[in-house]
Amino acid sequence: MKLYTEDQNVAVHGDFETSDFAIGDIAFIVDMFADKVYSHKERAIIRELSCNAHDSHVMAGTTDIPSEVHLPTQLEPYFSIRDYGTGLTDDEVRNIFAGIGISTKRDSNEVIGCFGIGSLSPYSMTDSFTVESYIDGTCRTYTCYRDEDRKPVVALLTETGWGGENGLKVSLSVEDKWYEFSEEAQNVFRFWEGTVPEINDKSVMEAIEE
Repeated sequence: MKLYTEDQNVAVHGDFETSDFAIGDIAFIVDMFADKVYSHKERAIIRELSCNAHDSHVMAGTTDIPSEVHLPTQLEPYFSIRDYGTGLTDDEVRNIFAGIGISTKRDSNEVIGCFGIGSLSPYSMTDSFTVESYIDGTCRTYTCYRDEDRKPVVALLTETGWGGENGLKVSLSVEDKWYEFSEEAQNVFRFWEGTVPEINDKSVMEAIEE
């Protein structure tokens, strides 16, 4: 989404010593977004990652293909969303999931995101999660985690050939949170106007449709 900014008309007279704007402790900033910004953490994770998935579908022209949403169950206690959008290159994964304010969506009004913070939402509930990027015949699997200084880090685990569709899958373990994710998925998707989700929980799908 394009952000409107007014042109700056600033005149500086004289030879002054200047300094650039600086970003402080990235670990503190991630803590702030993870613990202070999201009051409903399950809802935030579902919403932010679903918006990212929808945007990727828009950019790839695949909005007719559902994104796959896995809500945690007692036997499979993880949340994941797999889109069929553009996928991300190695550099894009490392920049987006280990940085803040980095977005590939500021040149279009057809997409939702632009602030570059939604990819950090899993950190509101976990210190590590998995990203799988399927792009141009290659599948790369990464672990995103916070190091001993609580800074976000991205590590490539595997790189293999891939013959399927491009896209991205984000997964995180959320043990004992199956009820909360079920409820919040209904809160998010009952008003959803983006790419249609295909949810593993049939009762949630029925509740949303009703």
